[in-house]
Amino acid sequence: MSEVRLNNPLHALHAQTAAEFQSYAELEIVSTFGQPEAEYSAIRKAAALMDLPQRGVLELTGKDRLAFLNNLLTNQTWDKQAKSGIAAGSGVYAYFLNLKGRIVADMNVLELGERTLLETDARMVEVLRQAFEKFVFSEQVQIVSKLGALHRIALHGPEALSVLNDAAGTPLPELAPLGSVQTSLLGIDATLFRDDECSTHGYHVIVAADRAAELWQGLLTQFSNPLELGKRRLRPIGWAAYNACRIEGGRPLFDIDFGNSADPNQSVLPAEAGQFDRAVSVTKGCYLGQEIVARMHARQQVAKQLVGLRMAEDALPIAGATLFDEKQNQIGMITSSTISPILSGACIALGYLKKPFFALGTEVIVPAEGSMRKAVVTALPFVQPAKTSEIP
Repeated sequence: MSEVRLNNPLHALHAQTAAEFQSYAELEIVSTFGQPEAEYSAIRKAAALMDLPQRGVLELTGKDRLAFLNNLLTNQTWDKQAKSGIAAGSGVYAYFLNLKGRIVADMNVLELGERTLLETDARMVEVLRQAFEKFVFSEQVQIVSKLGALHRIALHGPEALSVLNDAAGTPLPELAPLGSVQTSLLGIDATLFRDDECSTHGYHVIVAADRAAELWQGLLTQFSNPLELGKRRLRPIGWAAYNACRIEGGRPLFDIDFGNSADPNQSVLPAEAGQFDRAVSVTKGCYLGQEIVARMHARQQVAKQLVGLRMAEDALPIAGATLFDEKQNQIGMITSSTISPILSGACIALGYLKKPFFALGTEVIVPAEGSMRKAVVTALPFVQPAKTSEIP
């Protein structure tokens, strides 16, 4: 993955600014551009521009590609009765499982008409390519890694679409979740798709890697000049602000809240990962690992579940902290945590709890800032989209 880091077309631009970097797996990503509070505010009140070198793309072509994917992924990409695939401009979120039903990777499946893009964790692009190629027999399917050829950036916030409309020079459609459109932004060809990861509008741009720096600079040059009272329409943001907002939005991330890139056998099952309704079709028929998923769904029983947790006090547990019941039995673990500005500084987290402790309202105990503290299982998302217009 060091090659991916060196080939990030935006790394040199970030290094010339006030950017602070942090490790993300084998990559180096921006933690903050020096103003984390303003970056958070941009997500909630304006538009925030984020670089995502940790994401990668696998491209499938050929007339059988959607039926082929339907046999491998947890969500439906092909209707066997109608003998048709998902429509151009639409998409689904899905898992690829191993034979034990455990999550190997997650992805956004974006159907563009003449080709299908699988947008996923960059570390999993080659893993998926090799796995998929083993299942190609007589099907007309071509699978190509676009790692290093395509680059993703994102715009989060209530003003994101307005900025993109101006960059495109024409009104863009109000896309459905994982809907996509081919467009031109500042004269640069791009694929735009929607995914509201942060309980606010989220628009994601896939662009040729050799045009990514031009697009990034162009967007900032045209839309980030301070307005009245120093406010900016568009601001570059790093991981710190995004991570707080995606936890508020109840969005788990691969290899942080679920999955295990190093060893899929240590991964979780789809019913445990907190995204079952979004990621799994229970009516589409067979796919790799389907028997285990169907059995768990029929029994409506899981041993553990990803949940939201809100601390009863102003103390933040760290990722990896153990969760306990009142008898000091270990019953789970924190995977992500943050302090939420929009929730008046509440400490919130994502984590796993064993049955029966994942019921809403259950009190559990977790070490945080030197003491054992109480936390309450809370419905996700913590922040509903309608509540993001103002910050207390």
